[in-house]
Amino acid sequence: MFRVLNAFRGTQETLSQEEKTKIILKQAQDFELALRAMDYVLDDKAEQGLALLNESDKADGPDQTINVLARGVIEFLEATLSFEPEEMKIASATLARAEQLSLKSKQRAEKDQIKSSSLYPPGTVYAVTYTESCLLHALLMLFSESMMEAAKAVLKLRKAYHTLQDILQQIKNANKQKKSLKNKFRKMKMEDVNKTTESIESSSASFISSDSKMFASVDIPYDLTPEEQKDKDLLDYAEKIHKMRVKRLSGAHIGNPPAINRLRNELGMATLDNLPKEDDDSISTEHVFLSDDLDASQATIDEFVHSGVNLCFGILQVVISLLPPAIGAVLSAIGFRGSREDGLRLIWRATKERNVHGCIGLLALMFYYDGPFQFTDDDFDIPAATSTKKRSDSTTSSLRRQPTGESSNSLNKTMSALTIGSELDDNEMDAPTLLHPGKILVNALLQSRALFPNSALWLLNEARMLSSRGKLREAIQLMDSIDVDKIHMRQVKVMMVFDRANTLVHLHEYDRAADDLLSLLEFSDWSHALYTYYAGCCYLESYRMCILGLKDSSKAEDYKQKAIKYIFSAPDHLGKKTFKAKNLPLDRFMLRKVEQFKNKQKELNLEDPLDAIATSPVHELAYFYNGYNRMIPEDLEIAKRMLTEYKNPAIEAMDPDQELLRNLLLSLTLRRLGDIEEGCKLMDSEVLTKIISIDNNGVCTYIKKTEDPWAYPAALYERALFCWKLNGMKGLPESKQWLERATGYADDYELSSRIGMKIKAALDRVEHST
Repeated sequence: MFRVLNAFRGTQETLSQEEKTKIILKQAQDFELALRAMDYVLDDKAEQGLALLNESDKADGPDQTINVLARGVIEFLEATLSFEPEEMKIASATLARAEQLSLKSKQRAEKDQIKSSSLYPPGTVYAVTYTESCLLHALLMLFSESMMEAAKAVLKLRKAYHTLQDILQQIKNANKQKKSLKNKFRKMKMEDVNKTTESIESSSASFISSDSKMFASVDIPYDLTPEEQKDKDLLDYAEKIHKMRVKRLSGAHIGNPPAINRLRNELGMATLDNLPKEDDDSISTEHVFLSDDLDASQATIDEFVHSGVNLCFGILQVVISLLPPAIGAVLSAIGFRGSREDGLRLIWRATKERNVHGCIGLLALMFYYDGPFQFTDDDFDIPAATSTKKRSDSTTSSLRRQPTGESSNSLNKTMSALTIGSELDDNEMDAPTLLHPGKILVNALLQSRALFPNSALWLLNEARMLSSRGKLREAIQLMDSIDVDKIHMRQVKVMMVFDRANTLVHLHEYDRAADDLLSLLEFSDWSHALYTYYAGCCYLESYRMCILGLKDSSKAEDYKQKAIKYIFSAPDHLGKKTFKAKNLPLDRFMLRKVEQFKNKQKELNLEDPLDAIATSPVHELAYFYNGYNRMIPEDLEIAKRMLTEYKNPAIEAMDPDQELLRNLLLSLTLRRLGDIEEGCKLMDSEVLTKIISIDNNGVCTYIKKTEDPWAYPAALYERALFCWKLNGMKGLPESKQWLERATGYADDYELSSRIGMKIKAALDRVEHST
């Protein structure tokens, strides 16, 4: 390990090449260590990852930028996995510090002309770390689900946007040079190609010493001096960094057995059971690359720049395209727009890298396609108007058993490397594939499952993927295969239990769901009020199922008492867990509901508080977590019975607001059961007439209501979906009209960000298909 030079601390005015070389190698090593630390966290070994960062902190050197950013990324993952307010505050503080350090490091690199890349100007990598810390900080603010916080986050998004614009211009300039070289290749005779390809790879290989008299390292973007060529310590240092990179790319850097033995082609427990056992003769003992996309001859700094820019600009584009309509309209007016398709393509490009950017990109895609909110509604399966390019089979990552360190000298690989940072190429997804990536997303997830076998995070995402495909029971089976008490990362443990509870609710297994929700009170710092209320709603539904003969009636009284206890005691937990001195959005939702129930009890003069609850509240929560799109017909039939057959005084009172809510949920149930026309008629006659009026000229007037504010824009969104389901492509103009009407409910009601993003995603899809 080289000691960082006093010259880099600013004690000298100029640096020699030898001094710069050592600084550059130290930087590459720091980035490799940080990438390894973050991979430890992704494999549920957070303590080892943080210990590695602490050890790196003790090393001699003034530049702690990448270490602080790595901590910020780790804390960001922890915060966004559990959405716990305290975790979000901690991550925000660390990322703010990473922003400051990035700017200082960038200035220092520019001043001392520390050129750590052969492609980009000094300081470019710190522009990327600045952008990444700024973007992640903004996302934390957006995830608060408050319109005010979202508005503040826009300022940070703008900072990230402008910085990315500068970096992208640098990437385009570098790409022009590559394209020029690519054109030269085409003019060459084939006998000269191998020689030139060899030369190109020599200048871009991480460590090549085929000639004992010559040394080349892509981590050092210039020719070494004769003195440096003779410096054995320097050459050993460069080779060490190269080996660190190759181990990371093959997954051999965090102490796991070869991933190739765990690689599967399909989801679910059945494929896990079919994996070879440890004593099987087919077991490979050699670490190999799992994808042809990986390139061991790419410099660590260049890899970080490319993957970081693709990830950050991709996420930024998608986030802007999904912002609530009120904020999105303001941004559009000043030319600050986001393209969902372009953003998704960039994120997909980032996932091809075997580093934390690729993993965060995959998590973002999983959250977008198969997450608990699922911004891309499966029912809105509208094809794109035109395919931007012919779909290529190369979008799926082919697998190979390549020994560690083995490199390909093929012309195709070199040509592929030349397209980094370019416009869309033939290997990227067309619009229909972006809409439904299918097997491509499955393969990407299964690779992460193989690379990170100790992580419940990737197992949970596999369960979510099963759930989004309607395989709820298989999802539960997979989640039950892991002992949650052995999950080291508390935030993943919280998310695993909460997701399992939601899935159990979609299966109407309310007893287990309530047990899971109440267990969260012991180890989660998130909304104890919501957990308690949600558990009470589960017990209420179990009680109603007993009354209808769908469950053992001997347990009815027990369910009843638990429902009363937990629903009406939930507000007592408010104030204990808040974000920036405010109750969380779902807490405010819960408080409003309990107040509704209490007021109805007084209004009807009822002794039993449960008799004051009309529409089953657990079905509202199921809607928020996309339950209706995930239930199979037999589960939907139960939901239909619970919404139509159970009676109590509050239901019989026919309160207009409660009837509207019940009919909204019932219309969705009917649509999912295939009774689309019946569901649409119910929506039109019993829901929409209560919230809007449309004159003969098509002018819409809103009948503003406040009893259940989330339901009104959601109803307009769902009406747009009915248009698509009933009329197909011919119904898209009307569908778009309903979505535009839905944007009229852009108030800062609780859950406004969640519902608003769903509306925006659908509107974006319709606009790209008409």
